[in-house]
Amino acid sequence: MNGNSYIGDRERKIADIIREYSKGNVDRDWLLNKNKDMDNVFKKSFHAIWNYTGDFDLALWYLAFSQSFGKKFEVMLRKMVELCANSDKNVITFKKDVPKDCQYYNTKDEMVKGIFNVGFNKPNKEIINAIYNIYRSEKFYHTNKWCDFKAFNNCKYKEKCPINEWINITNRFELPFRSQESKIFWYYDTLCLLNNDKISNFDNLFSAVDSFTNDKTKKAAIIKAILAQIRGIATKALLFLQMENIFNERDLDYSELVFVDIKAVRVAERMDFPFYENNLVEAIREIGKRYNLTARQIDFALWEMGFVCTAKGCLHGMDGKQCIFYDVCSYEGKQ
Repeated sequence: MNGNSYIGDRERKIADIIREYSKGNVDRDWLLNKNKDMDNVFKKSFHAIWNYTGDFDLALWYLAFSQSFGKKFEVMLRKMVELCANSDKNVITFKKDVPKDCQYYNTKDEMVKGIFNVGFNKPNKEIINAIYNIYRSEKFYHTNKWCDFKAFNNCKYKEKCPINEWINITNRFELPFRSQESKIFWYYDTLCLLNNDKISNFDNLFSAVDSFTNDKTKKAAIIKAILAQIRGIATKALLFLQMENIFNERDLDYSELVFVDIKAVRVAERMDFPFYENNLVEAIREIGKRYNLTARQIDFALWEMGFVCTAKGCLHGMDGKQCIFYDVCSYEGKQ
């Protein structure tokens, strides 16, 4: 067998396994069924937060946030559960508002109104830039409409502010982070988005976006641009949107949500993913084009392999699926 033939056979095997992981409709049962496979730390963490908050979307949001710390996956999932389930529910669910005397009390409403006044008939790039500019005007140019460390530390109402309670929570549970301000103002940015006169939860946010357009690509671009501006979560917002699209069927364009997490990259490196050199997204496009796979199929397969599979086997135990680590990892005689 020559090298090219071997590589071609191997590519087809990987393509077949990807199809197996995502054939038909995405199987949501492994996460949603409480009575199945609860040994999965991701699933257990999700259900623990969901049970406490009563909010499916927030459980996904906190899990995405937990992956922004640059720490071990399982450790941060457990820490996020501990933090959420042992803290004031009104704070954790963003129901406690900033004090009415706070100078920023009304600006969160202005910010959301500004976003939805952008005009979503424009090209996607113009919409994204307009949303970015609304956030940047506050975070970078400091037009005195957005809270930050300096404003918070000088605020005479800070003891009554949920931001202060969030700081106490993160200190009590020793939540790590590369940036102290990002860790704290992730909460403030989320509070602004989910506690105003237009939106009170993520479902309201998705519905508001839906009301402006039926274009799946445009909806994905809008919601992605909004959530990408939440400090302290960055690209992990895409992980949240992927899960929302899969488990809440938000009808977003999946090609807009390809998310290359470090765990997916490690899986791709270990299995020597076809066409992967430096850019996994380009490799995904190439194998999809060659073997008639969608971005959703490939990305979900890598996500699932990265999050719920280990070298010892598939944690959710779904019948008929091959564990990627056994079948297509390192091979000898690679040409």
